[in-house]
Amino acid sequence: MGNTITENVSKFCTEAEYGDLPQNAIHETKRSILDTIGCALGGLETDKGSLGIKFAQMAGGPPEATILGTGEKTAVSMAAFANGETMHALDSEALLPPGHVAAFVIPAPLALAEMRNASGKELILAVALSLEVASRIGTSLGGFRTKTGAQLRSYGFGSCIFGAAAGAGRIMRLDSEKMADAFGIAGYFAPVPSHQKYVFTPYNGLQKYGPAGWTAQGGVTAAILAEMGERGDRSVLDGDYGFWAMNGSPSCNWDMITDNLGTKWCLLQVKYKRWPACALMLSPLRAFTNIIEHNNLQPEEIVKVLVKNDAQNNEPQFLKKEVHNNCDAQNSIFYNIAVAAHRIKLGPLWQARSTMENPNIQAFMKKVKVEVYAKADEVRYHELTVEKRNYLNRRPARVEVTARGKVFAEEIECAEWITSEVPGYPATDDDLINKFRENTENVLSPGKTKKAIDMIMNLEKVNDTNELIRVFIR
Repeated sequence: MGNTITENVSKFCTEAEYGDLPQNAIHETKRSILDTIGCALGGLETDKGSLGIKFAQMAGGPPEATILGTGEKTAVSMAAFANGETMHALDSEALLPPGHVAAFVIPAPLALAEMRNASGKELILAVALSLEVASRIGTSLGGFRTKTGAQLRSYGFGSCIFGAAAGAGRIMRLDSEKMADAFGIAGYFAPVPSHQKYVFTPYNGLQKYGPAGWTAQGGVTAAILAEMGERGDRSVLDGDYGFWAMNGSPSCNWDMITDNLGTKWCLLQVKYKRWPACALMLSPLRAFTNIIEHNNLQPEEIVKVLVKNDAQNNEPQFLKKEVHNNCDAQNSIFYNIAVAAHRIKLGPLWQARSTMENPNIQAFMKKVKVEVYAKADEVRYHELTVEKRNYLNRRPARVEVTARGKVFAEEIECAEWITSEVPGYPATDDDLINKFRENTENVLSPGKTKKAIDMIMNLEKVNDTNELIRVFIR
């Protein structure tokens, strides 16, 4: 093996050991696993999650790995597919630059860890590598628009397939050449960058900005084919025609992939979601809930809600005034404000069919208006262009609620949990544990929920991943 980008990343993934991980990276990886599995269990009965499970059940195969929450085993690649779909269904999973990563990559090492009887330490290392590789390659391709009118036409999460392959390949203990083969195969499996088509297509069924289930399945498949001896393109990340060009990206910053690899852990930038909704809506949701809670405002008292937010909130995907499925629901600012107004319990109930069809919520949606908040665009430009951050830290918004003959207003500088550098805003362990309970209360008994939390937060002590997986059977 030489010194190409692909080869360097492959070597890193095969030579890294659990003992090389700093304690903060271990801890954050366990938090990511806890949050993502909780999202999977919460997404079981959503429109998108339930169909993903049905497809995996139909495809079948040898009973190698479990579809979380069902107790049913199927082929390892199909378990990764189904779990990716449920993890991604609520849009409540963690964020990591360049955006959504966890639900795309964690299902692959998780399914193979069960199949190969991997230890908790092996799973932690594999997931850490999955998150790290996906984040580094993804951010090397450029990020979201940095100012009004500056649109990237090619943007997506196809780069996550390298993270899925890295985690799967590490569980399988591929050597560096076979890991490079797995990357080479995975790169040719990668989905097209669909994010921009998605945001400008408001009613696109259950399609999202990237296929989490397929990406996880593709990573598993690539690693298994490499182990079987299939040669992949070992230069897939390199040169003028490498993945960045395949992805339609305007350029590639290769240094972001390899600089301080193994000493600086990008996965520590992970951020979490308090509400099961698009990240664009989290600051307005915080401001709105503050107003109604502090003033004890009831839905019937509210005449109008004015949301002033990031200009991206004015893109068609986020201005849907009707919701036909749970993916419509999570992306409509009108719907999410209406659900918050009715104080629906956080978790799966926010996107349940009964909530979407509630006539009171449908009526309240008509009270919500949206305007561009100039301050949000200024912050976006400053952080991404001037400071050259790879993800937003502050997300300003302003909400004005007309009720009782007056206007109640609140401005928010940062969104809860998805701001990692401002004291008081990052999610604590207790925050994530409570969210896990919210997502799993209709799936696991209180005893199993407690056991699951204890096992994940002490995953390094688990001898066989199967011990953990068995907890997630109803």
